[in-house]
Amino acid sequence: MNRRSNFLIPAMILIAGLLSACVNPAPQNPEPSPTPGKRIDFSVKDLQGQKVDLNSLRGKVVLINYWATWCTPCKEEMPLLETFYQAHQDDNFVLIGLNVSNDVEDAAEFIAAKGYSYPIWTDPPGNTMIELGIHGLPSSILLDEDGILRWFWLGPVTEETLEQEVSPYLK
Repeated sequence: MNRRSNFLIPAMILIAGLLSACVNPAPQNPEPSPTPGKRIDFSVKDLQGQKVDLNSLRGKVVLINYWATWCTPCKEEMPLLETFYQAHQDDNFVLIGLNVSNDVEDAAEFIAAKGYSYPIWTDPPGNTMIELGIHGLPSSILLDEDGILRWFWLGPVTEETLEQEVSPYLK
Protein backbone atom coordinates (compact mmCIF):
# COMPACT_ATOMS: atom_id res chain seq x y z
CA MET A 1 0.00 0.00 0.00
CA ASN A 2 1.18 3.47 -0.71
CA ARG A 3 0.89 6.50 1.55
CA ARG A 4 -2.21 7.83 -0.21
CA SER A 5 -4.22 4.63 0.21
CA ASN A 6 -3.27 4.54 3.91
CA PHE A 7 -5.21 7.80 4.26
CA LEU A 8 -8.01 7.22 1.73
CA ILE A 9 -9.33 3.90 3.01
CA PRO A 10 -9.96 5.06 6.61
CA ALA A 11 -11.36 8.37 5.31
CA MET A 12 -13.80 6.56 3.01
CA ILE A 13 -14.92 4.28 5.86
CA LEU A 14 -15.49 7.29 8.12
CA ILE A 15 -17.49 9.14 5.45
CA ALA A 16 -19.62 6.07 4.71
CA GLY A 17 -20.36 5.65 8.41
CA LEU A 18 -21.39 9.27 8.84
CA LEU A 19 -23.63 9.19 5.78
CA SER A 20 -25.35 6.00 6.86
CA ALA A 21 -26.01 7.22 10.41
CA CYS A 22 -28.71 9.69 9.39
CA VAL A 23 -31.57 7.90 7.64
CA ASN A 24 -33.53 9.11 4.66
CA PRO A 25 -36.09 11.77 5.69
CA ALA A 26 -38.93 9.62 4.33
CA PRO A 27 -40.34 7.64 7.28
CA GLN A 28 -39.54 3.96 7.33
CA ASN A 29 -40.73 1.21 9.57
CA PRO A 30 -38.57 -1.87 9.18
CA GLU A 31 -38.81 -4.85 11.44
CA PRO A 32 -37.89 -3.48 14.86
CA SER A 33 -34.30 -3.90 15.89
CA PRO A 34 -35.10 -3.50 19.60
CA THR A 35 -37.18 -6.36 20.94
CA PRO A 36 -40.79 -5.35 21.70
CA GLY A 37 -41.87 -6.53 25.13
CA LYS A 38 -38.39 -6.06 26.58
CA ARG A 39 -37.90 -3.91 29.71
CA ILE A 40 -35.54 -1.05 28.91
CA ASP A 41 -33.36 0.58 31.53
CA PHE A 42 -30.18 2.63 31.38
CA SER A 43 -28.36 5.54 32.98
CA VAL A 44 -26.91 8.46 31.04
CA LYS A 45 -26.34 12.17 31.74
CA ASP A 46 -28.40 15.28 31.23
CA LEU A 47 -27.09 18.44 29.56
CA GLN A 48 -25.70 19.63 32.90
CA GLY A 49 -23.64 16.45 33.30
CA GLN A 50 -25.83 14.96 36.05
CA LYS A 51 -26.55 11.23 36.01
CA VAL A 52 -30.15 10.39 35.05
CA ASP A 53 -31.80 6.99 35.27
CA LEU A 54 -34.54 5.83 32.94
CA ASN A 55 -36.09 3.77 35.75
CA SER A 56 -36.83 7.06 37.58
CA LEU A 57 -39.61 7.56 35.01
CA ARG A 58 -41.46 4.34 35.86
CA GLY A 59 -45.18 5.03 36.08
CA LYS A 60 -45.05 7.30 33.02
CA VAL A 61 -45.29 6.61 29.33
CA VAL A 62 -41.89 7.52 27.87
CA LEU A 63 -41.02 8.36 24.29
CA ILE A 64 -37.26 8.40 23.72
CA ASN A 65 -36.13 10.15 20.57
CA TYR A 66 -32.52 9.55 19.53
CA TRP A 67 -31.01 12.52 17.70
CA ALA A 68 -27.77 14.35 16.92
CA THR A 69 -26.99 17.97 16.14
CA TRP A 70 -25.49 17.01 12.77
CA CYS A 71 -28.59 15.01 11.70
CA THR A 72 -30.87 17.20 9.57
CA PRO A 73 -33.96 14.91 9.72
CA CYS A 74 -33.54 14.82 13.51
CA LYS A 75 -33.63 18.60 13.75
CA GLU A 76 -36.56 18.80 11.31
CA GLU A 77 -38.78 16.55 13.46
CA MET A 78 -38.04 18.34 16.74
CA PRO A 79 -40.73 21.07 16.40
CA LEU A 80 -43.36 18.34 15.97
CA LEU A 81 -42.01 16.49 19.00
CA GLU A 82 -42.11 19.70 21.05
CA THR A 83 -45.74 20.32 20.03
CA PHE A 84 -46.71 16.73 20.95
CA TYR A 85 -44.89 17.01 24.26
CA GLN A 86 -46.61 20.30 25.12
CA ALA A 87 -50.01 18.81 24.28
CA HIS A 88 -49.50 15.64 26.34
CA GLN A 89 -47.08 16.37 29.19
CA ASP A 90 -50.03 16.36 31.63
CA ASP A 91 -51.18 12.93 30.36
CA ASN A 92 -48.64 10.88 32.35
CA PHE A 93 -46.23 11.29 29.42
CA VAL A 94 -42.60 12.36 29.10
CA LEU A 95 -40.52 12.83 26.00
CA ILE A 96 -36.76 12.43 26.31
CA GLY A 97 -34.52 13.71 23.56
CA LEU A 98 -31.44 11.49 23.76
CA ASN A 99 -28.58 13.25 22.02
CA VAL A 100 -25.80 11.04 20.72
CA SER A 101 -23.51 13.84 19.48
CA ASN A 102 -20.03 13.92 20.93
CA ASP A 103 -20.25 17.68 21.55
CA VAL A 104 -22.64 18.07 24.50
CA GLU A 105 -22.11 21.85 24.58
CA ASP A 106 -23.23 22.09 20.95
CA ALA A 107 -26.39 20.13 21.80
CA ALA A 108 -27.10 22.39 24.78
CA GLU A 109 -26.65 25.52 22.64
CA PHE A 110 -28.95 24.13 19.95
CA ILE A 111 -31.71 23.28 22.45
CA ALA A 112 -31.44 26.68 24.15
CA ALA A 113 -31.55 28.53 20.81
CA LYS A 114 -34.66 26.63 19.70
CA GLY A 115 -36.36 26.85 23.10
CA TYR A 116 -37.32 23.17 23.32
CA SER A 117 -38.75 22.34 26.72
CA TYR A 118 -38.65 18.55 26.87
CA PRO A 119 -35.77 16.93 28.79
CA ILE A 120 -32.58 16.33 26.84
CA TRP A 121 -30.24 13.58 27.93
CA THR A 122 -26.86 12.77 26.38
CA ASP A 123 -25.24 9.51 25.42
CA PRO A 124 -22.16 10.12 23.30
CA PRO A 125 -21.39 8.15 21.23
CA GLY A 126 -24.74 6.33 21.41
CA ASN A 127 -24.04 3.33 23.64
CA THR A 128 -27.72 2.83 24.48
CA MET A 129 -28.54 2.80 20.75
CA ILE A 130 -25.86 0.20 20.16
CA GLU A 131 -27.11 -1.97 23.04
CA LEU A 132 -30.68 -1.78 21.68
CA GLY A 133 -29.60 -2.61 18.12
CA ILE A 134 -30.72 0.73 16.66
CA HIS A 135 -28.84 1.59 13.49
CA GLY A 136 -29.88 5.07 12.37
CA LEU A 137 -31.08 8.53 13.27
CA PRO A 138 -33.56 9.76 14.08
CA SER A 139 -35.04 6.82 15.95
CA SER A 140 -37.76 6.67 18.57
CA ILE A 141 -38.84 4.07 21.09
CA LEU A 142 -41.96 4.05 23.24
CA LEU A 143 -41.95 2.57 26.74
CA ASP A 144 -45.11 1.90 28.71
CA GLU A 145 -45.53 2.76 32.40
CA ASP A 146 -43.57 -0.36 33.39
CA GLY A 147 -40.61 0.47 31.14
CA ILE A 148 -41.58 -2.17 28.57
CA LEU A 149 -40.73 -1.40 24.95
CA ARG A 150 -43.98 -1.12 22.99
CA TRP A 151 -42.95 0.58 19.75
CA PHE A 152 -39.88 1.38 17.66
CA TRP A 153 -39.59 3.76 14.73
CA LEU A 154 -36.61 4.39 12.46
CA GLY A 155 -36.72 7.73 10.67
CA PRO A 156 -38.57 10.97 11.38
CA VAL A 157 -41.93 10.58 13.07
CA THR A 158 -45.07 12.25 11.77
CA GLU A 159 -48.03 13.70 13.64
CA GLU A 160 -50.17 10.82 12.39
CA THR A 161 -47.62 8.28 13.67
CA LEU A 162 -47.48 9.89 17.11
CA GLU A 163 -51.28 9.94 17.38
CA GLN A 164 -51.60 6.37 16.16
CA GLU A 165 -48.75 4.78 18.12
CA VAL A 166 -48.25 6.91 21.25
CA SER A 167 -51.64 8.41 22.09
CA PRO A 168 -53.35 5.07 22.86
CA TYR A 169 -50.96 4.65 25.82
CA LEU A 170 -51.74 8.06 27.30
CA LYS A 171 -54.32 8.77 29.98
